[in-house]
Amino acid sequence: MPGEDADAILVEHIANELADCRKRGIERLDVHTHNQVPLAVPELRRLASEYATARGLALPAGTAQIKQLLRDTLEVLLAENQPDAELIRDLFFGDSAHTMVMTAGELLDIARKKSGDANEARFRARRNAAFVNFALFLVNFVADTRRSHDDLAVTPAAPLGSGIGVGEDAAHYPPDTEFERHSALTGYVGDGNRFVRLLAEAVNVTIVGFTNETLSRMLANALARKRAALRQPDAFWESIRIVFISDQLLDSINDERPEYPDPGEARRQRHQAAFNERRSVGAFLHRGPEARWAIYESPYLPSLIGTLFEMPDGGRVVQLLIRHPRRRSPDHLFLELGDTTSHYFSAAFEDVVRSSVSDDKIIPVGVPRAGKFYCTGTRFRPNVLRDGSGATGWVPVVLVVTWRNRNGHPEPLLQLRTEVLAARELNSLSHLSAYIVQDDYLDQAAGEANPGRVTVPLEFDLQHPGPSRAARRRLQAEASEELPGQIRPHASYSYLNPDKEHLFFFVYTYEFPRDFQLPRRADMHHVPLPELFAIRENQALRMAALLCQAPAMSPRIRAAAWEIAGLNLLLHDHTELASRLMSLPGWQGPSDRDTDEIRRLAEQTRQTWFPGGQEVQLTGLAGLQYRNFFTFLLPLYAEFGVQGAAEQLAVMGQDEDHRAAISRLSELYQDEELMTAIPVEL
Repeated sequence: MPGEDADAILVEHIANELADCRKRGIERLDVHTHNQVPLAVPELRRLASEYATARGLALPAGTAQIKQLLRDTLEVLLAENQPDAELIRDLFFGDSAHTMVMTAGELLDIARKKSGDANEARFRARRNAAFVNFALFLVNFVADTRRSHDDLAVTPAAPLGSGIGVGEDAAHYPPDTEFERHSALTGYVGDGNRFVRLLAEAVNVTIVGFTNETLSRMLANALARKRAALRQPDAFWESIRIVFISDQLLDSINDERPEYPDPGEARRQRHQAAFNERRSVGAFLHRGPEARWAIYESPYLPSLIGTLFEMPDGGRVVQLLIRHPRRRSPDHLFLELGDTTSHYFSAAFEDVVRSSVSDDKIIPVGVPRAGKFYCTGTRFRPNVLRDGSGATGWVPVVLVVTWRNRNGHPEPLLQLRTEVLAARELNSLSHLSAYIVQDDYLDQAAGEANPGRVTVPLEFDLQHPGPSRAARRRLQAEASEELPGQIRPHASYSYLNPDKEHLFFFVYTYEFPRDFQLPRRADMHHVPLPELFAIRENQALRMAALLCQAPAMSPRIRAAAWEIAGLNLLLHDHTELASRLMSLPGWQGPSDRDTDEIRRLAEQTRQTWFPGGQEVQLTGLAGLQYRNFFTFLLPLYAEFGVQGAAEQLAVMGQDEDHRAAISRLSELYQDEELMTAIPVEL
C-alpha cells in the first residue's frame, strides 16, 4: 500500500537521523562554528516541536525539544522493550539526568561494553535495529500525545500538588499556563548520589539547609565529576549560594539526634555539626573563584529546605527535602520536580536568600608598630590572603599554642590542616589560628548607641579584648564548648608574604584540662619533639628544592634566598650542603650534584601520616611556626616543660654556628624588601 510505503520511508529517515544525532552528540546538534553547522534532522525537529506543543512545554526549539522528546519516549519504551530502551539511553545520555558532558565516542564505548557484544559487526547491527524500532515508536508516541492533548484541551491536567482535579473548575485554566503537567521524582536521600549528579551537571545552584551536614563532601565529589566530564581542571559553577540557619535558631530544632537522650547534649552536637560543616564548606569554596560563590545565614527558619539547580539548557530542577524528626539524613525523603514556567520555586529560593545575611566576615587591615596593630581600614574575608593577589597591607591573626599535661608530661597539641578544616597551608601542622574579625572587636555598647555603624578600634595589643576574644572563639570552636581556665598572652610576631598581605600574629597559650577529650574531627595531635624536628627538616629540604626551580631573581635577592635555605639546612645538621648553598654567588645556581642531593634527601625524609586511615603527605609546619621554630616555638615548649625542648635549646645555644644561624635567619625573615622579592615562601 502507498501509505504503508510512506510510513516505512519516514521511519527509515528518522532512524538515520537518530544515527546522525548519536554521532554528533546530543548536546551539539545546534552547534554553529567555522567548520560545523547545525545538524539537519528535519523529521526529528518536526516531531520534537509537535510534542512540545502538545505537552505545552516552554522549551526553545532545537536541542532542548529533541532531548525532552527522546527522554520521555525512552521512559515509556522502557516498559515495552527494555533492551532497546537501555541501549539507546546509553548511546545518547549515559547516566546523565540533564546535560550530557561525555563525548559520543565515550558513550559508544560504554554502551558496547554494557551490551556484552564483543563482535563489532554484531553490535552495529543491533544498534541499527534498535534505532529503527525506536523511530517507529517515536512516531506513534508523538501521535498518541497529540491525540491526548486534543481530548484534554478543555480540561487540562492539574499540576502535581495543586489540589485541583479534572472537572473542578479546570475549564478556567487554559493550556500553556502554570498548570501544565510536571513529572516528579521521590525517594530517600540515601548516599546522596543523585544530589551529587545534579550538582555536577548544574550551572547555578542555590542550597538552603539547617546544618547542611555532609555538604562539603558532596560538593567536592560533584566538582571532581564536573571537571573530569568537561576535561577542565579549573571548571566551577557559574554561581553557587549556600544558606545556613543562624546559631540561635539551632536551639529551636529538635531532630536527627535520637542517639542523645540528653537534650542539652543533642543541642551541643547540633551546634558543633553546623560549625564544622560551615567551616568545611567555606574552606572548599575559598579554593574556587571568589566571585562565584557566597555563604549566607538566615535569621529566620526558611520557608523551604532543599536545592534549586539551574541546568545548562535553561531548565530548573527543584529538590525539596522532607525531614523526619527521628531519622538521620540518609533516611529523609526528597521530592524532585521541574520548576514552573513562572519559576514559583525559584522565587521562593530567592526570597530565602534575600532574607538572609552574607556570611562574609569583615577583617581589619593596617600596619604593626612596636608590638601593636594600628588599623587603617577593613576588608571582606574572601578578598584577603588570595595567593598571587599582590595585595599590600597587614592582617591581624591570633595563634593559640595548645598543650596538655598527661601523666606529668606536657604535650603540645597541633592540628593537621586538612581540606575540611582549612583553605590554605593544607596538610601542614599548626597550632590553632584565626583571623580577628569585626565581631571580635566591635564595641557592643557603641553598636547599640549607633546602629549600623562599624567601629574600628585605633589599635590592638595582646591585652585588647578583640584579639583575646578571637583566641577564645577559635579555641571554643574546636572544643565545641566553653572551656575553663585562662588563655594567656605570650607575644606578637610578624610574617612576611611574597605575593599577598603580610600577617601580624598575636600569640596566646592555653592548657587543656587534664580529662578533656577533643572531638575527633578537630584533628588535634600530640607530636613528640623528635618527630617535629624531622618534619621541619624535610620541609627545609623541600623549600630548597623549590628554590632550585624558582623564577629568575636579581643576584642580590638570589644570594639571600640561598642563604636562607642554607641556614635552615644548617640547623638540621646538613652542614656541608648548607655551606655550599650559602657560598653561591647571586648569578649562579647550585650544581647538578647539589640539586640531586637536595631532591634525594627531600624524598628520603618525607613524612607520611595516616589520620582516619587516609594517607597524607605532610608539607611541614604552618608558616610562622616554621620560620620562628627556634626563636618562639621551641622556647615556649621548654617553658611548658615539653620533654627534650630545654635540652635541645641548650645544645643549640652552645653551638656558635647554630646561634649565628638562628640570629641571621631572624634578621632575614624580617627584611620586608627581601621577603617580598623572593618568589617562593621560604
